[in-house]
Amino acid sequence: MSQSDQLVQNDTGANVRVDINSNLAALFSNNSGAAEPATTTAYMWYADTTNDELKIRNAADSAFVTVGTLSATNLGLATAASPTFTGNVDIPAGTAGAPAIRRSDDTDTGLFFSAADTVNISTGGTNRIGVDSDGITIRDRKAIRFRDTSNSNFVAVRAPDDAAADITLTLPGSDGNDGEVLSTDGSGNLSFVALAAAVPTGSVHQMATTTAPAGYLKCNGAAISRTTYADLFAIIGTTWGAGDGSTTFNVPDLRGEFVRGWDDGKGTDSGRSFASSQSSANKQHNHTATVNDSGHDHDFRGFRLEDGSNRSPRAIADDDRRSSRNAASDDDTAAIQTATTGITVSIANNGGSEARPRNIALMYVIKT
Repeated sequence: MSQSDQLVQNDTGANVRVDINSNLAALFSNNSGAAEPATTTAYMWYADTTNDELKIRNAADSAFVTVGTLSATNLGLATAASPTFTGNVDIPAGTAGAPAIRRSDDTDTGLFFSAADTVNISTGGTNRIGVDSDGITIRDRKAIRFRDTSNSNFVAVRAPDDAAADITLTLPGSDGNDGEVLSTDGSGNLSFVALAAAVPTGSVHQMATTTAPAGYLKCNGAAISRTTYADLFAIIGTTWGAGDGSTTFNVPDLRGEFVRGWDDGKGTDSGRSFASSQSSANKQHNHTATVNDSGHDHDFRGFRLEDGSNRSPRAIADDDRRSSRNAASDDDTAAIQTATTGITVSIANNGGSEARPRNIALMYVIKT
């Protein structure tokens, strides 16, 4: 350890040599000592043996600045290539446009610190992500993207254009069961529920196609497995048919049928049980037929009785017809016979083999 007053006094040769040697020793030992040198100069070195630190005097010659640790490799400083850090590294806060940690050729992209306990990431000079005690905030409706294994496509999640308020969705504590869907309780707490809660098993729908979609069967009266379709069997049972009586049951057969709402006590269609069928029928009604006939007579040849006790009939000639004569006073009386005819009116029918409204054919399916 050596320090000097940095002077070489005008003296005898021996004393001058002592001063020179003292200054050289201080120079060669970086002014090492347990305390700061009494005489200082800007940019002079000082090996602080008390604190195990190498220091350099500042430009104003007003204080020493610590450079590194004397006993540490490379003074405890990072090397230019593949440095290894231990302990804490203090860096400035920086801004979005001038991040504290950044690439030398991209000075507006990197890490900065907008406030205490907050770390931010900026790109192109704009704050994109903030991390604080409340969580991670993705700004400006930017998406979180999850790439597939080939990194050719992704699935993204992002906020709506204009949320009315802060929304927090809390994921369920398990991955649910096959066929279940996510449902919210109205407060953002998600849980898995059976799909039946969305489309109930046993519900019937009309399809504008001839193929039943996944999770549905045609309503064609088919006998299906009670095991394979256990959920459906638990709902409709043998209402539409018992199948083979043990392992199968029937779905409704709605082919070519019009579906009518079950009366269920209303009285519009009373007397019917659920799932019963009705045959075709028209409501009872009357028809009115009018025939205009002013009335008419028909003449035909009759007989005349001769006067006397022994009367015998004889035919009346065509020209011997009279309108009215008294047989008691005239033996030449002609009988004019009048008969009233009967008239029958028939109303013809028309139409097909059933009663039906105008309609379009669709396919009924049932949810399994």
